[in-house]
Parts: sequence; C-alpha cells; structure tokens
Amino acid sequence: MLPLRRAFAIVALVLMIAPLVARAPLFDPDEGLHAAIAQEMARTGDYVTPRFLGEPFLDKPILFFWAEALSLRAFGMNEAAVRIPPLLFGLLGMVSVAALGRALFGERAGLMAGLVYGTMLLPLGVSQVAVHDVAIVPFMCAGVYLLLRSADAVNLPAALGAGVSLGLSILTKGLVGVVFAGIFAVCFAVSRRETIWRLGTALAIAIVVAAFVAAPWYVLMERAHPGYLHYYFVERHLQGYLTSTQRHAGRAWWYYVPIVIGGSLPWTGYLARAARTARANRLRLVVWGWLAVGFVFLSVGESKLATYALPLFPALAILIAEVIDSNQAAIDRVGYYVYAITLAVIPVGAALALRIKFGGVTPTIWVTTGVLSAVIAVIALPRVPRTPRPEMFVLSLLGLMIVVPRAAAWMTGKDVALELNTTGHLPPHVLVLEERVGSLIFYLAPALRAEADPGRVNQGTMAGAIQRSRAEPLDGIVIVRNNLLERFERQFAVPPEPAWTAGTNTIFRVKSVQDALRGIR
Repeated sequence: MLPLRRAFAIVALVLMIAPLVARAPLFDPDEGLHAAIAQEMARTGDYVTPRFLGEPFLDKPILFFWAEALSLRAFGMNEAAVRIPPLLFGLLGMVSVAALGRALFGERAGLMAGLVYGTMLLPLGVSQVAVHDVAIVPFMCAGVYLLLRSADAVNLPAALGAGVSLGLSILTKGLVGVVFAGIFAVCFAVSRRETIWRLGTALAIAIVVAAFVAAPWYVLMERAHPGYLHYYFVERHLQGYLTSTQRHAGRAWWYYVPIVIGGSLPWTGYLARAARTARANRLRLVVWGWLAVGFVFLSVGESKLATYALPLFPALAILIAEVIDSNQAAIDRVGYYVYAITLAVIPVGAALALRIKFGGVTPTIWVTTGVLSAVIAVIALPRVPRTPRPEMFVLSLLGLMIVVPRAAAWMTGKDVALELNTTGHLPPHVLVLEERVGSLIFYLAPALRAEADPGRVNQGTMAGAIQRSRAEPLDGIVIVRNNLLERFERQFAVPPEPAWTAGTNTIFRVKSVQDALRGIR
C-alpha cells in the first residue's frame, strides 16, 4: 500500500508545482476572461456581481470567481495567483475521486482512481487553466460519497454534508453537480432496492440544504439584476439544454464520444477490459450505469462543450482503477501499451502540434521533447510491469510543460498589454482580431485599465474589423495574431504597414488600415 500512497502524493505534488514553474502567460479565450473578472472583483470589492470592463458578467456563478479573487489578493496580480485555485480544485478532485473509489472498491482501488483521474488528459488540462468546470468534480464526488453513507441507514450529518457540497457545486456551475449526484443515487438504489427509501430521503435532505446554501447569492443577484434567475436557470440551463439558443449548440449527438476516448488517455485502453468484466460485480454495474446515464444526459442536450464532459471522468477513473487493481495476476497488455505509447508520444507530439498550429518550434524544443519521448519509450516498452509506472507520467508532463508556455505565447495578449503600459495611455480604440480580450485587460496597468470599457477595447471578426476600421479614430489600433497575419493582409490590394510587433502579435494603426483600403501605401 505504501508505494501506491507515495505515488499518489508524488503525482499530486508534481501536478501542483509543474504548471506554476512553467509560468505560461494567461491565454484566451476563457482563462484571461475569468482572470480579468476576478481581478476586477478584487480591485473593486464587489463580491456579488462578476464584472468585465465594468459590465455585469452573468454567464457563470460566483464561487470560482471568489476563489480567484481571494488568490489574487493573497498572492498578487500574476499568473501563479490565477492558476493556484484551479490547481487546488484539481488536487481536491483527485482526493474526492480517491475517497469515492475507496468507498466503493477499497483503499487500493481508491488511490488508483485518484491517480487515474488526475493524470487523464481532460482533467489534467482543465486543472491547468482558470475555468469553472474543474471545481465541479470535488463537490460532486464529495456529495456522492456522503450520500453513500446513508445506503445502510439514513445518516443525517452525512446528508447535511452532501447538501453543503452540492450547494457549493450550484454556486460553481449551476445544477449539473446535483444532476450527476442524483443519477448515481438512482443507479445505486436500482442495484440495491432496499436502499431506495434511505437514499431517497438522504438525497431529498441534501437538495433542500443545497438550495439553502446556494440561495443567498442568487437572491442577491436577482435583487441587483432583476431577471437574473430567469436568465440563468431558464435561458441558460433549461432552454440551453433543450434548444439551440446557446453559443455551443448545433453539435452532433456523438460529440462526446471522442472527448471521452481522447480525454481518458493515457488510460483509455483499460476501458475494454473494464466493460468485459462489468457483470462480475454489482458495484461495477452501478458505476457503469452512472457513466452511461450521464453520457446520455449530456449527449441529448443541445449545448455541448468539451469541458462539460468532466463530470463523466470520476466514473471512468474508478472503473479503470478497479480493473487495474483486480487484475494483478493477468496483465492487461492492451491497456498498458496504450498507456505507455501515449505517454511516450505526448512530448514530441505536443511539439509537433505546436509546429502545425503556430510554427516557430526551436531546435532546443525538438531535441528536449524528443529525448524525453525516447526515455519514456525505453522505460516502458521492453517490459510490462504489473501496474503503470508514475515516473513515466512525470517525464511526459515535463515535456508538456516545455511546450505549453510556447503555445500560450500565441494565445495571450500579455505582450501587447506590456507594450501599451510603457506608453502610459490607452489608444482611443483597441480592436483584437478573432480573439477575446480577457488576457489583454488582465495585464494592463491600473491607469490604463481605468480607461478601458467595452466600447474602447473589444474583439472583432476579420471582415468586421476591416469594415469598422473605416470609421475608427486614426490613432486606434488593430491587433492581429501572427498566425492570422497572412489572411488579414489578403483582404487588401496593398497590405497596411505594421506599427509595431509585440510577442506573437502585429499591431496596425487604424490610419494604416484606412490607407490600405484606399490603395495608399
């Protein structure tokens, strides 16, 4: 048991420290936006209404913003302070999945489930950036774990604790945590019908408590912004689920299939054996039911996004961990080789993806990632150990952390903001092409930030930016990422003259764009 506990602790520590050491800039579209909202909350002291550039941001609840604002106040206005909360939520996700796995299948399977969850690509990726979804899993799993305490006899303190956990999930991402906790309770009750009354009672108590925990902030928001409850729970939740009214609608019913398969890597290969052995254990069927019903629930919804699938991954991690733990004698070669090959490919594969998407991969990056991939292959492929080796994951993560800051440099407004800070003033209009402006706002000096508002700093499409430039102030600027530069310049018979470059961005004065539109060089 001790080596597995040690592996859990080492992997958890590496997952917390590696992203902070990598020091990647905040990147758009979402991380910079959420960071700028939390920054505004910390600076203004308004902890009720999330705001961006002074305007209410009503699309997300408050808890994650509270965590971000607290971190920014404690550690300063920097990238590390922004990323500490999601990293902690990721760590709590590992712990909560381990606790739930232990309650279902014992301590070894529980520890392995936490390890599997923390090292799957989707949970790993989401925990690296400031997005709300990562905080759902610890609250959801804690709620399910505490509900299980009432399977044999109604446990009032546990039911109250489940309510608190689910209430916090409502303050994080709405009702999805409650839905998935309810799905688990139903699946468990179906497998053991004598628990229906007890689990139903515990779930009812938990839902009432959850409502009381979440209600104060929602009531304050309704008073500050009449109609908010209808917007968030009816338009965002109900209509967003049933109709194609939301931004992420219109995706195929099978959208989550590749998300689950790819997001479960490097552990995906173990799912086949887990499926084949499902009937051998009633608790396995419960977890498979939780996964299957949750998958159908998400797939039926009109609004789909990769991060929405995160509540499925505790079930995936527990199923994989249980089959690994129960399979000590008969080694699953397919599962292990998928694990090993994936980890060996990740470093050089990440460098290749960076080259394809943005270009500019230096020989140093190629050599470093290539060596790491080769070392992992040497460690992994000549033999098949009983369980996957955590040092392989650590080496693979190291390769990923080498590439991530270079990729983030193509997805951030940091360099432009720092350049604007040196001028001491904000141009009369700042238009960012084909990208959100969150990270740009986060890095602006307070004096320039005070000048910014939604009419002065905003984003635009390629065609829209060119048309708007006809009527903008001549000393306004248009910011174009260098990977979009060729497409931007093709819009003109005579390309405009750049004013300056900042990192991976090229900046044009509006006057230059107007001259190019008139054919003047």
